[in-house]
Amino acid sequence: MKKAKQNIPTLSPVIFKKNYIQNNTDELLNDENISEFFIHSFKDDDVLLNLPLPPHKKTVNDFVFVFKGNMTKNLGIESFNLKENDFLLIPKNNITTTEFVSDDLEGFYCHFSDEFVGANSFLRNIHSQPNRQNYLHLSESEASIIKILLTRIVQLYKGRKNNQNDYRIIPFYLSTVFAELFLSLDHQDISSKRNSDLLINFKSLVHQKFKQNLTIKEYALLLHISPNHLNKRVKSETGKTTSEIIKEITVLEAKVFLLQTEMTIKEISSELGFNDESYFSRLFRNETNHSPSNYRKMIDLS
Repeated sequence: MKKAKQNIPTLSPVIFKKNYIQNNTDELLNDENISEFFIHSFKDDDVLLNLPLPPHKKTVNDFVFVFKGNMTKNLGIESFNLKENDFLLIPKNNITTTEFVSDDLEGFYCHFSDEFVGANSFLRNIHSQPNRQNYLHLSESEASIIKILLTRIVQLYKGRKNNQNDYRIIPFYLSTVFAELFLSLDHQDISSKRNSDLLINFKSLVHQKFKQNLTIKEYALLLHISPNHLNKRVKSETGKTTSEIIKEITVLEAKVFLLQTEMTIKEISSELGFNDESYFSRLFRNETNHSPSNYRKMIDLS
């Protein structure tokens, strides 16, 4: 099996900046602490991404908060068209892409390492809510508070070179952001949250087990429900069948292998649990309209 390309690992902020930001020499983007924390305003700061980004993972957690315009981001197989007062948190090591950013986008992007925020109870509590750990739509009053806090954090970040204490207090402001977001969880629709638990658990299982080629019956057994109940719930909540969800996750993982490694198509097929390379290639083409080899060429040319 061939090793991963050294120039395209799971992306650290430094590597991401080098490969996917056009103006990566700007002062805002050049800081010795960028691997632990970074924040910028979409309106006031130019960070020019090479869009669309290919599927990738990051070594840091990040989030975007949009209060004007829109942007399209993918997290796993979920697509989010983020608009006014939308917040999306992406934990580290999750597969993500950014596909579109509108010209009138206003809001904030921030990334932070686990070490930077420390043992943050509010962030941990957000993660403990299985259906609200990523996306939140905030009310006007909630969004106003988050905007004020993030604006202050940007000011502190930009003033860090003149006053080191500005940088040191950022984690406290960031903790307050997470505290406000956690409070907003109480205003979400509890019934819809409960109804989504099964779907979240099913997708999590597929990410863990897809290489084993489990049947729907075996997934249902692991979830302690009947196959019929699993099929009905997945269909009602996503409009897709359980088999379609499994295929989407498998293809997403395949894209990451095509991006991050020099493995042959046959090796990737085997790594993903396929005995037949041609079957894997047909599945990939059916899901993406590209063969695995053509998809890799597209990545290499981007």
